[in-house]
Amino acid sequence: MELLATIGLALSSACTLDEPADTNQDPALTLDYTQHLSLTNLTWDPVRVTGFKEYIILQSSNPIPNSPTPVINQDVTVLKRIKDVDITSLSVPTMLFSPDICYKLYCAVDDRFLYSSTLCIQQDIDVVNGFYDRGCHVAGQIEAVVFDRINNVLSTLNYKTGTITNSVTDIVLNFPSLEMSTWAGVTNVYGFDQSPAWLRRYNFPALTSSHSKNFNQILWAANVHNEFVFVATDDFNNNFQVLSRSNLSLIHGAQTMTGNQNIAVFPGDPLTVMTIGSTETKKYSIEANGMISATVDVPARILQPDLQSTCAEGTDLFICGREGTIINRNGVNVGTLNTDINASILLNRLSIDEKKAIYIINDNGVMRLEIADISQLPLVTLLTTYDLPALSYADVIPEEQIIYLIGTSFNSSQAQTTILRYPL
Repeated sequence: MELLATIGLALSSACTLDEPADTNQDPALTLDYTQHLSLTNLTWDPVRVTGFKEYIILQSSNPIPNSPTPVINQDVTVLKRIKDVDITSLSVPTMLFSPDICYKLYCAVDDRFLYSSTLCIQQDIDVVNGFYDRGCHVAGQIEAVVFDRINNVLSTLNYKTGTITNSVTDIVLNFPSLEMSTWAGVTNVYGFDQSPAWLRRYNFPALTSSHSKNFNQILWAANVHNEFVFVATDDFNNNFQVLSRSNLSLIHGAQTMTGNQNIAVFPGDPLTVMTIGSTETKKYSIEANGMISATVDVPARILQPDLQSTCAEGTDLFICGREGTIINRNGVNVGTLNTDINASILLNRLSIDEKKAIYIINDNGVMRLEIADISQLPLVTLLTTYDLPALSYADVIPEEQIIYLIGTSFNSSQAQTTILRYPL
């Protein structure tokens, strides 16, 4: 530190970061790191010298050469600029998919830069081949089911080890919403396309197709709960249907509402089921035999209902839509995750204790994973934000302490799917 103080006192002329003076100083700073899941925590000692301006952290997929000034080009980008001398750490999520990721720290002091040696880290990223942009998961399974809609491949993916354990070719599904469900010790996978309107049931983990059902009009949503499958369609005179989960046969139906909608199911006796749209919502009482015993209008609304697989469903709360609208079992809007009209929520999930909302948000092309406390609704408190790479995300799987993200992109001519992990 005495050497750094001497350097600081010797600097006498002012400059900007765009036009720094040259120096031939050897690396004077030390950049360290620790790795936690998909986060790299960079740390360094504070620079206690006169004339401090800012820290600059550079990032590249290749070693960054020593230079008296920060050199920015197509290979080297500015990761962060920090103007507080006492902030000496940075948590960096995985953003570059390369075998190695390199960092270099610069410190602007008057008209000079101090800098560190390049720190290169071998990334531990689980990647599988395939454009798996649809997925589903159920608690108690370490395998998710994912769908490659480019090659029409349905696969089981061990998201803890990053390995595909089984794959079958499915030539029926196109842009499906997927759902896994366990009932009476048996796990099945259900997939549906809105148009052409068809619903498919698959055995798990074999992924063999066992039953299917076609509809005459758009199939807006399907929600599997215990022994029932609830569907919302535009079929004439029968657009809300209760099906048997075992063979998809019709148990009971009713003419209620049309148009884009999502389905929420809340446990109880009778079951509470809601079809929720942007202009109207119906609440149904479903008896133990699957019969609809009552239908009432409720005030809940969703701005731009999305695919059913993007929604979060708990014991007492349901979250969906571009705003992350939170609806309770009484059919009342009780909170909103996103109030920015320029941002849109892509995937919603609930923590296991249902006290936190976990969601992926697209804010003008910038992707983030956010965690919010929803235990004191209507108050929503943002707890944590992680920057995310620009992927098409298939699923978000929250466990007790870890959130698993499954996302895909085209890398040159090869589509690849990546598993990211973040602390909860």
